[in-house]
Amino acid sequence: MVREEQAVATDAVRAELARILASPRFDASDRNRHFLAHVVEEALTGRTDRIKAYTIATEVFGRDPKFDPQLDSIVRIEAGRLRRCLERYYLTDGRTSRLRIDVPRGGYAPVFATVELVALPHSLTSSPRVLVTAFEEEGDQSAFPSFTRGFTRSLIIALTRFTGLRVFGVETALRPPSEIDGERPRIDLAPDYLVTGQTSLRPGRFEVDVLLIEAGTGRAVWAETFARELDPGEIIDLRNDVANRVARALAQPYGAIQSDRARDADGQAPELLGSYAAVLLFYAYWRTFDREIVEAVRVGLERAVAQEPDYAEAQACLSLVYVNAHRFRHAIGEGEPDPRGRALALASRAVELAPSSSWARYALGLAHWFNGDAATGLSALEAGRALNPNDTTILADLGQRYAMLARWDEAVPMLEESYATNPAQPGSYRIGLYLYHFAHDRFSEALAEARRVDAPQVLYGHVAVATAAAALGLDDEAADAVAAIRGLDPDYGAKVAADLAGRHVAPELVGLIACWLRKAGLAVPSGAA
Repeated sequence: MVREEQAVATDAVRAELARILASPRFDASDRNRHFLAHVVEEALTGRTDRIKAYTIATEVFGRDPKFDPQLDSIVRIEAGRLRRCLERYYLTDGRTSRLRIDVPRGGYAPVFATVELVALPHSLTSSPRVLVTAFEEEGDQSAFPSFTRGFTRSLIIALTRFTGLRVFGVETALRPPSEIDGERPRIDLAPDYLVTGQTSLRPGRFEVDVLLIEAGTGRAVWAETFARELDPGEIIDLRNDVANRVARALAQPYGAIQSDRARDADGQAPELLGSYAAVLLFYAYWRTFDREIVEAVRVGLERAVAQEPDYAEAQACLSLVYVNAHRFRHAIGEGEPDPRGRALALASRAVELAPSSSWARYALGLAHWFNGDAATGLSALEAGRALNPNDTTILADLGQRYAMLARWDEAVPMLEESYATNPAQPGSYRIGLYLYHFAHDRFSEALAEARRVDAPQVLYGHVAVATAAAALGLDDEAADAVAAIRGLDPDYGAKVAADLAGRHVAPELVGLIACWLRKAGLAVPSGAA
């Protein structure tokens, strides 16, 4: 918790300022370093009335005495940049600082605040405990007397495949509701969530109403109704399909349970995160691969595996962070010399700790893939998929890998199924669908998929937009995408072929992409296409 103080020791503020200016993680320009030092010193010496755009422009930025802040917005622009640099510093090197310096929006005078350690909500200290209670029955179910108990059992099985949950309910699920004390399971198991509901069978149709409840408060978190046509010859398959759909809605990385838990973790400083909360922060990062928070994610997960060395999911997530340090060139840690080797070691440890964890196999698959072994990577990803067919993240990433290899018959059904069953899936996997359409000259469809990637700090979405837009003659959109590519990697044109080949992209796709990137305006050597 950050609390502004009326009287913070001057020496402490100056010491904090010195730490900020000396930190390699404070990546402000020299001008903004002078900006920060100037406003801090003015505030410490009681001259806050002088902290105005005009004085900053003339005394710090060297503007002419005729400077007019109404006509020249330089101070406002640089203040915004300075604020972002301070935010990044306090997510990285400054994460343990007990005194923080901020320049709030709306002015340029700094604020000095102390940070109090706040007890983390109990719900963020460990994986969620989920109790599946016996479902109620509505209507005459005499023709299918085991339907509801079978559904509940199937739901429990589907949920347990998500090893990030601790699932209970085997004993209670096989007894009718009249024999269960509704309060006792809460006391004995202390669950975080209850999954309850009812089934209804009618001629030619059945419905399942499902409700997710926060056990401690009784708050309804999520509810949904699932309906199917009732074919007596396929009733078991239909029942299991609904159970799997419920499990996906509840337990996916971006499903109802994790989304609810993530709200408690939002805004927590990395040093205050419990191990499970560090995993939640990782999933927030994994949606868009935001490089602005990757160091905070790494710090939280490194702390998690140090404090709980047997926590397989944290090991797997940290492995994926190091994979990204290689594939997206994220700057993390203190110059980790071999992020791919670290990723492989962490993923292997995760599999050793939890052989039945699909997520551990997922991390192992990507670690092998980016260590140059595509075949072993695919094998590990397929193993993860077999362990949990309901995990659409693994399904989508596996489809993505097959798309890169131009193995369309395998890639496309996986990618389409992943988005059909989980519309909240991150858009980054649409690169595989872009590749499919682009390779078959369906440029409008390729561009539609490229526009939905939603990972602005990763250049491959921009590559997709640039090539598809160029193929359609949309020169302005192609030029904007090329500018974004140059902003992320000014020399990417010279190395595009080697980069894509190193990611196991099929040679015919590499040549096609390089050709259209050149037509879009990126400086790609002629030999690359």
